[in-house]
Amino acid sequence: MLSNHSEYHCDDARRTCFKVTDKMTANPLSSVTYLNQFIRFSREQGIDIEDISAKLLAIQGQDFVAFEDFKLLISDIMQKSDEAWLGLHFAEKVQISSHGSLGFALSHGINLNECLALISRYYQTRLQAIEIKGFIEHDTYLLTIFETCDWHPIRTLLYEVLISSLLNVIEYIIGHDVHQCSVSFPYPEPEWADKYHELIPCPVSFNQHSATISIPQALLSIPSISANSRSVDLAKSQCDIELNRLSHYHTLTDKITSLIEGGQNFHLNLDEVAKHLNVSKSTLSRRLKQKDTSYKIILETLKKQEARNLLLNSEISIEAIALKLGYEDHSNFGRSFKRWFGCSPSIYRQTH
Repeated sequence: MLSNHSEYHCDDARRTCFKVTDKMTANPLSSVTYLNQFIRFSREQGIDIEDISAKLLAIQGQDFVAFEDFKLLISDIMQKSDEAWLGLHFAEKVQISSHGSLGFALSHGINLNECLALISRYYQTRLQAIEIKGFIEHDTYLLTIFETCDWHPIRTLLYEVLISSLLNVIEYIIGHDVHQCSVSFPYPEPEWADKYHELIPCPVSFNQHSATISIPQALLSIPSISANSRSVDLAKSQCDIELNRLSHYHTLTDKITSLIEGGQNFHLNLDEVAKHLNVSKSTLSRRLKQKDTSYKIILETLKKQEARNLLLNSEISIEAIALKLGYEDHSNFGRSFKRWFGCSPSIYRQTH
């Protein structure tokens, strides 16, 4: 059963249950991958999203987007779509690889039981606005989604996407036995309920206290056809890194680091970074100065780290590394490198 230390805030009018936990954050984030998939899906469906292109440009190159911004952008897409069941349709396009490092772990999990544990532990690397918990009740494993902030106005769509995507993962692991599961949604039956029964591969109910996937306990031990414990361990290590990074992501330095490293944008100047972060150049400089740093210091630190990484872990030529790091003249790169490490790049590669 659920821990006695859990606390719930419920809005009976909207049948919304917010779970209050130590993991809650005032400014939750979403993986920008999900947003990018929505953008591609919208274009494939002929939905005109040109009027939000400026908003999209502001988050280009970032790994995460504020959940409030995510809601606004998805809400814009919803309003332009003539498909009420947009979330269900979109979920059909979500592959297991869409879940990043978590998806890699899930695709190699030993059995369903391990994969459900991975989902509960690491789903916040994809979306911080939720917490997923699993527990046994009688002979049934209940995988339950809790909202950790306000999802309005995309609440129904988000539940459609989450439940359907999780069922896709379960079906990937155990195949047609997914039909033995059942799902519940925490809102009244929508007008397009027939689409739920058509697109969701198991029984569906509405107006329940929480969003839950009920799984017969006997299914938990079904082995995955692509099980590989070593791959799972590697993916878990990456997920742990992402969880730690998320806990610090709200700092301006981390946002700049993500922008540069995520897109390998070592050529960006201060003006371009300011535009990406939707602030003025002077504001960005002032905020960094308040943190006793500067864009020049951050960029040089990242270049130093990447130069070392490429020299030691790749066979890329020194000239190519210089270009990759934004140096038009590899001799300038050589001078910078000698200042960082006390020797030339070629000597460093040979001696290490």
